[in-house]
Amino acid sequence: MNLKNLLIATAIMLISAAASAEEKYLPDQTLLFAVKGADSLYLDIYNPTDKLDPAKPTILFMFGGGFKEGTRDSGHQWFKLLCAEGYPVVSIDYRLGLKDYKNAKLDLRFIKALDKSIALAVEDLFSATAYLLENGEKYGVDARNMVLSGSSAGAISVLQGEYEVCNRSEIAKVLPADFNYAGVMSFSGAIYSHHNPIKFYSQPCPIALFHGTADKIVNYKKIAIFNQCFGGANEISKQLRKQGIAHHVYRFEGHGHEVAIYQGFCFDKEMDFLEQDVMKGNHRSVDALIDDPEAPGAPWGGGDFKALY
Repeated sequence: MNLKNLLIATAIMLISAAASAEEKYLPDQTLLFAVKGADSLYLDIYNPTDKLDPAKPTILFMFGGGFKEGTRDSGHQWFKLLCAEGYPVVSIDYRLGLKDYKNAKLDLRFIKALDKSIALAVEDLFSATAYLLENGEKYGVDARNMVLSGSSAGAISVLQGEYEVCNRSEIAKVLPADFNYAGVMSFSGAIYSHHNPIKFYSQPCPIALFHGTADKIVNYKKIAIFNQCFGGANEISKQLRKQGIAHHVYRFEGHGHEVAIYQGFCFDKEMDFLEQDVMKGNHRSVDALIDDPEAPGAPWGGGDFKALY
């Protein structure tokens, strides 16, 4: 990851923050779920507009920002759309492992820092999950029926979280042995595997991957590092197919990292995935190459950011 790509990632979050300042959609509750050193970690709960339908999963969201910045309310307009369709939303804090990191070179030092940052974010995801498993009922959240979603660094974190659960890694042991999420929706995410290739050792929950084929920030394909792998949607899909695991992958032809904030643009695809694959258990395989002239371009290149939400 070079300096240019880091600047682009930062630009996404700055534009996101500016857009988020308009007509803020506010949470119904804010709760402290963990204190880790100097970091107090909070989660926001957004309740559905109408009466809660217990069949509809809660969407747990992790924001993007290159593990350097970002806020848990950055997707608030998307949360409003989800709540209007009857889906509760939980958006969480997590520790930003690259916040004070200065090196912009893709070298061994950066790889180690990225690996540690992902692990911190996943640990915080699991802490929030454990908190909701214990306390969620009194707040109207069924943690056993929860779909993970994330943007960019958040998308990496939610995919990594599912990967660690399926592979029963050490950090996943804070969760019950029989626990799994109800689904994952990743917008420009990837998995960091200490073994190449990526392999799920138990059946994952339904997964939907949204990624730009020209993404240079979170690589759409794969970066192999020694015997390790950092694989984006193309690589994850390839390995899931090899294992015979049904999943959805939406490949936005020629688009870059702006797909990380396509939640509003892809809302119909998300609803289809949630209703058919998560709620009805129809484990379908969808592999779509999308060349849509109406797909928003990168905000820093004159694209319409507001169209993304």
